[in-house]
Formats: sequence, C-alpha cells, structure tokens
Amino acid sequence: MASSSIFLASPVATKSTRIPPSVSLPPPSGLPRSLRIRPRQGPSNLRPLTVTAALQVDKQEAVKPESVTSPPPPSLPFRVGHGFDLHRLEPNLPLIIGGIDIPHDRGCEAHSDGDVLLHCVVDAILGALGLPDIGQIFPDTDPKWKGAASSVFVREAVKLMHEAGYELGNLDATLILQRPKLSPHKEAIRANLCDLLGAHPSVVNLKAKTHEKVDSLGENRSIAAHTVVLLIRK
Repeated sequence: MASSSIFLASPVATKSTRIPPSVSLPPPSGLPRSLRIRPRQGPSNLRPLTVTAALQVDKQEAVKPESVTSPPPPSLPFRVGHGFDLHRLEPNLPLIIGGIDIPHDRGCEAHSDGDVLLHCVVDAILGALGLPDIGQIFPDTDPKWKGAASSVFVREAVKLMHEAGYELGNLDATLILQRPKLSPHKEAIRANLCDLLGAHPSVVNLKAKTHEKVDSLGENRSIAAHTVVLLIRK
C-alpha cells in the first residue's frame, strides 16, 4: 500500500500539457517596419484592421477630383501673327497681288482670285487673334467664294481684329517670285493694302525677292508670300 501511495503521489503519474512560452524574435533592423515579421494574432485582432481599412476606403471615396477649368484668356497688350501662302502659276490667268492686276503671262490658280499677298495678310491677322486660318473661315468648297476678290477676306479679318479690341501696330510682308519685277507696282500695292487695313503707310512694309531660279518659285511656276503683323490693344 505504501508503494501505491508513493506511485500515486508521484508527479510522473499526472500528465499535463504545457504550452511553451512564445518566443519573440527581434525584427531585422535593415527591413522597413511594414515588412517586419509580426507574431501571429488571434481573431480578436482582426476587427481593428477591418475598421482601419474601411476608414481608408471612405476617405478615398470622399476625395473626388476637382473639375479642371481653363483660366480666362489673358488680356495681352499686343499680339503677333505670321501668314504664309503659295499658289501655282498657270497660263492665261490674271495675276493679282495686293488687289492690283499685274501684267504677266501667268496667273494664280485658286478658288478665289488667288491673291497670294492678301491671303497671307489675312492668315497673319487671324493667327495673331488665335483664330482658324483663312481656309477654314472661307473654305474653297463653298461656291460663294468662287472667284471672290480677296479684299472681302481682308475686310472680314480687320473686322474681327477690331471686335477683339486690337488695331494694327505694323505689318511686314515679303513676296517671293521670279517674274515679273514688282518694283513698278510696289507703291500701288502698298497703297491699296493700307486702304484695306485702314493703316498709315508708315506701318505697312512690302518687300519683293526672287528665288534665284531655284525650285518652282525660281522657275516661275509658283508665287509665295510671308507676312508678319503686330496687333496692339486699343
């Protein structure tokens, strides 16, 4: 009996499950906090994470992109525009430059009268105003512009210029053609251009150059013009 009591009292006789203490490893110092290994957590810790995620979603939904609106156009004291035009020369057509009929055996092929100088003047004014070019405002697909005098286009461009609150500061134009010589006609062209623009002759300059017999211009198969204008706010 004594031996039985000793056996029953022995701690070996009673089996018990011991849970070893959790071992916390120090996180590597070289890793960012978000990548460090954390001890496994029970279900009771899921609630705070879920709430945090929901709050982040709500915050993202609450932040909506602001509507982008274009700023008002600046009120510029002056504006600069450039115009360019080129026409093919064909026999038995009138050659009209700056509204003046120039004697020549060839003329410009075009939907309107083919005035290369007035066309690029119009484009320079429209460009300074930030408007579409002459081909969009006066398309060559519209029958009403068939054979029209280019002075109509200039007057419309000048009207748009005044409506926008600007006036002509100065204009500089260059004609490029091999023939005919424009020296005898330059003053008549400039005077008519000043009349169409309502400008003083001192602010309208006209130059003419050959193309040294190079390409279609130099071979008298085409004519071109460049124009630069400065518009000044009234």
